[in-house]
Amino acid sequence: MMGRLPHPTRKLGKTIEERGLVEQWLEVESHNFQPPIHNLVINVLFSPILGVPSDAKAVQESNEKIAKVLDIYEERLLKAKYLAGDFFSLADLSHLPFGHYLVNQTGRGNLVRERKHVSAWWDDISNRPSWKKVLEQYKFPV
Repeated sequence: MMGRLPHPTRKLGKTIEERGLVEQWLEVESHNFQPPIHNLVINVLFSPILGVPSDAKAVQESNEKIAKVLDIYEERLLKAKYLAGDFFSLADLSHLPFGHYLVNQTGRGNLVRERKHVSAWWDDISNRPSWKKVLEQYKFPV
């Protein structure tokens, strides 16, 4: 059983190698996707709700950074169904909350839709019954 992880879940991978890929893509999400998407959501969705002016420069910079990250995702998803390989993992799961805002509520769904493999990946992960249940239970602001 060398190379096998003791934890039974596939969300982290079955092998040490798969776990390494999951962790690698979690780092990409954490450092390259999360900061600009967070900035975008704050400025596009929440600033107007709070009556605070949006920062147009921050929105533009966030759009550009997200586009670059999604270009990397597109390249990766040419080779694998999911970010860490051919299994749905925590690396994919971590994109759902802010990805939901990006695709459905910021008016920037084109950033995903204009990338064939990213769009197919998004449809796959966002249409999972477990995510649909989360959306039912937690009413994301519209």
